[in-house]
Amino acid sequence: MTADTTATTTPELAELDAVITRLGELTRHVTAEELGASITDEQIADVLYAAARLFSAKTDRVGKISWPIREDALNATETVVLVTALLDAADVNLFDMAIWYRRAE
Repeated sequence: MTADTTATTTPELAELDAVITRLGELTRHVTAEELGASITDEQIADVLYAAARLFSAKTDRVGKISWPIREDALNATETVVLVTALLDAADVNLFDMAIWYRRAE
């Protein structure tokens, strides 16, 4: 987890940082060993829900922020697959997305 220099450190945030670090390690291992098909849909959903809720909670408190993704973190295919799945799951079309796009500005 990239630390924000203005963030308050709490035991919960320190634990979250450790969990995120471990999740990254496990994800790299699972993908390197090509074990992705063994992950349940529920596990993937839970990780996505958590990330989306954290991001939304932060933007609700501090306003619109740039998604803190490193250039090498996701490739174009991974990004489009994720965005498409999220839009489909929420029954959001591209027109609806455009309406929400500037929500936090």
